Amino acid sequence: MSIPEQRDAKERKRVSGRRLETLSAGKRGRYVSARYPTGTRDLALDATLRAAAPHQATRDQNGLAVAVREEDIRERVRVGKVSVACVFVVDASGSMGATRRMESAKGAVLSMLLDSYRQRDRVGLVAFRGNDAEVLLPLCSSVDLAQKRLEDLPTGGKTPLAAGLVKGMEVLQREQRKNGEVIPMMVVISDGRANVPLAGDVRREILEIAEDIRSQGIRAVVIDTEETGDSFLEFRLGYCRTLAEHAAGSYYPIADLSAGLIREIATAERDAMLHPT
Repeated sequence: MSIPEQRDAKERKRVSGRRLETLSAGKRGRYVSARYPTGTRDLALDATLRAAAPHQATRDQNGLAVAVREEDIRERVRVGKVSVACVFVVDASGSMGATRRMESAKGAVLSMLLDSYRQRDRVGLVAFRGNDAEVLLPLCSSVDLAQKRLEDLPTGGKTPLAAGLVKGMEVLQREQRKNGEVIPMMVVISDGRANVPLAGDVRREILEIAEDIRSQGIRAVVIDTEETGDSFLEFRLGYCRTLAEHAAGSYYPIADLSAGLIREIATAERDAMLHPT
C-alpha cells in the first residue's frame, strides 16, 4: 500500500457516521495537495513551479521565466465522495415467501433511494424466476424511476439462482467500467433452493460464481429466507450459507422479512465498507 493510500485508510478509520472523501484515482474530485507523478497526467502547475523555483540561479533558463526539469514535476492529489453501487438480487420463484421477498426488497430499495441524493449511491434490483433473471431496476438514484419500474413484481416458477447471481455481477461490472472508484455490493435474498443450472451442476456453478464475486471485489450480503419449521437444529437445504462463505460475504438467516430489516442490513453493510475498523 502506498503512503497516500495508508493516509486514506487512517482517515477512514478516524471518521464515522458521515460519508467520507477518498483519494481519487483520476482527474475528478477536489484538488487538495500535490505529489510526485504516479501516471495520472494531472499536472499540479503551482506545486511544480514551487519545486523549480529554488534552483533557478543554477539553471540555464534559455530565455524562460522559469526553467522546469523533470524532477520538478508534481501532479495533483484529488479527493472525491465515495459512492456505493448496490444491486439487490431477489428470488422471485414460486417457492414459499416469493411475494414477501419481492415486496420487502422493493420497500428497501425505495427507502435507500430516498437517501441516495445525499449519499450518491446507486441502487438496482435483479429478479430471478423460471429459467432466467432480469433487471427490474437498473442502477439509479431516482425514486420516481424505481416506483415506475417496480410497480409490477412478477413471481412464480423455478429457482435459477445461478442466473440471478450472474446477472447481478454483470450489472455491477458495467458500473465499475463506467466509474472505477465505485464500491460494488450485491444483496442476495433467497431461500437458496436453486433447481435450475446454467448448463451443468447447480452446486458447482454456484460455488464458481461465488468465487468470481469474491475475486471481483464485490461485497456479498446473503439474506437466507428458507423456512426451517420448528426444528431446533434449523437444518437448511438451500445454498445461501455456502454462497456467502465462498463469496467471503455476510450471511443472515431471516425467515420473517420486512423492508425495514433489509434496509437496515444493507445500510449497515454499506457503512462497514466505507468505515472499516
